[in-house]
Amino acid sequence: MKSELAAGDSTWIELIYTSRGAKSKAHKSARVTTNDTTLGRVSIAFKAETMEPGDSALLLAADPPSLDFGDPEKRVRRLESNITNVTDEVMHLSLVSVPPDFFEKVELKGDKLKPGKTARLRVELKKGTEEEQFRKSVTLEASYGEKGKFRLTVPLVKGIGGSATAKKDKKDDQAQKDKE
Repeated sequence: MKSELAAGDSTWIELIYTSRGAKSKAHKSARVTTNDTTLGRVSIAFKAETMEPGDSALLLAADPPSLDFGDPEKRVRRLESNITNVTDEVMHLSLVSVPPDFFEKVELKGDKLKPGKTARLRVELKKGTEEEQFRKSVTLEASYGEKGKFRLTVPLVKGIGGSATAKKDKKDDQAQKDKE
């Protein structure tokens, strides 16, 4: 990502919405200010609805719900999540949002998903990024029926605490300690 742009130049701007545990609809916006006299200030607005895994409104389930590449010292490059169709309709899956220039591969094995069936989301870091820290995400879109659409976002983190996977691991560690 460039920090300074020449006239006619462009760059990618990443906006990250963190729900902070909220389970409701949200409206957010961001402003980009430039010294371009024709544009000046541009506002970007978006809507989000956050639901918990296991919520009956979810049409797809990800296992694990987030992909945590762990500490930079671990040098993990590839992770997978199983995406399951939890409805009684056939879903047609596609990747709609992938962080640019960060991952070697982001692929979805299985684009037509029958009820109860699973597709595999595979994410591979670019070589040389194993030691970096990041918080990114991949968004899938499922279309079904005449006009039905549903989106599922899978968080991707490395070297940053607070992911769903990290919390699950801590709970599992505590449960193991309690048994002992």
